[in-house]
Amino acid sequence: MKVCLLLLLLVSQLLGEKPTSFYSTTELKSVAVIRDSELEEDPDIDHFEHLCPGYGGYELLHRSGDARSWLDVRYGETTSDLYRETMDKANGSFPFKSNDVVEWRGTLKGNVFTPFAIIYRLWVQDLENHEKSHSRLVVVALKKGKSEIIGVFTGEKASDEARKKADSLIE
Repeated sequence: MKVCLLLLLLVSQLLGEKPTSFYSTTELKSVAVIRDSELEEDPDIDHFEHLCPGYGGYELLHRSGDARSWLDVRYGETTSDLYRETMDKANGSFPFKSNDVVEWRGTLKGNVFTPFAIIYRLWVQDLENHEKSHSRLVVVALKKGKSEIIGVFTGEKASDEARKKADSLIE
């Protein structure tokens, strides 16, 4: 009887740790505009910084400058600056966040979602042929004030590979 009870407890804990996805947006109507060159009289370059809602105490800063855009992660008062990592790992010129969707990977216990990663899409200009662009999925491990990019994926199976990489954070 004790073995059955322990087994049931273990199975229920494992089921509670199954990764799931929630989604947020970087759409302009859903964010707080911190700064935006469109609101300036004579900006030097196009740029913006938008505060986007998140989950589990995280917020996203959608930032742009000089035809590039990326996401930084804020947790409390600490922001993980992912600009350099994004530019280095994008494998192309002028990476920019290509849509308004952000996938949050996490676990759901009861009605509490605890995120451990985000996945979002970048478009990058081909290094050799500037007429071509390529899609990339960026996976960011949420580590409170020390979030970091843990993978960039391309191709037909990019979504599956990105989720698998994100989910490896809880295994």
